[in-house]
Amino acid sequence: MGKKDFYLKLPLEMREELKKPLGDLVRGELPLPYVKSFEIFKSAPYLITVGDVVTENTVRLGIEPNLAIYDYKTEREEYKPEVEGKAIAITVNNPPATITKALLNAIKKSVELIRRNRHVHIKVCGEEDLATIPAVVYAPIGSIVIYGQPKEGVVLIKVTPETKLRFAEMLRNMEVVYDGD
Repeated sequence: MGKKDFYLKLPLEMREELKKPLGDLVRGELPLPYVKSFEIFKSAPYLITVGDVVTENTVRLGIEPNLAIYDYKTEREEYKPEVEGKAIAITVNNPPATITKALLNAIKKSVELIRRNRHVHIKVCGEEDLATIPAVVYAPIGSIVIYGQPKEGVVLIKVTPETKLRFAEMLRNMEVVYDGD
């Protein structure tokens, strides 16, 4: 019997928890949170952005994220971020409220590439909202993972052994669904 594909599904009881910032919220109207966080972004050994607006605003500051994950949408509306650079592009499918095996593998592979000084963009067909969780789990210690908190600002997560454990626990609490079930 071959390996089955699977995906992780967000259980209803985790939805409220994930609406709250998972790191330090930097509040303010655009582009203020990015300007306030500029030095943190610049000094991070690896900067990982999750979301179109976050990635675009980081690039506008003149900082190329080591890994950018986006889905050409913001708040469920079509969006075309101006982020194209010389990065390696990986495209994956990832339906809403899930983390597919393909997304997990793309993030893991991207981290190997960024450790070799490559920049990577993961373009998600579907939704990238939950990508922050595996991004923190796989990111090198010391990395900064950022994502947008709608209508509030930007959330910064410093990757430490403790944050890796907390985010790995979130992954474990998700429902595993095997394709064909």
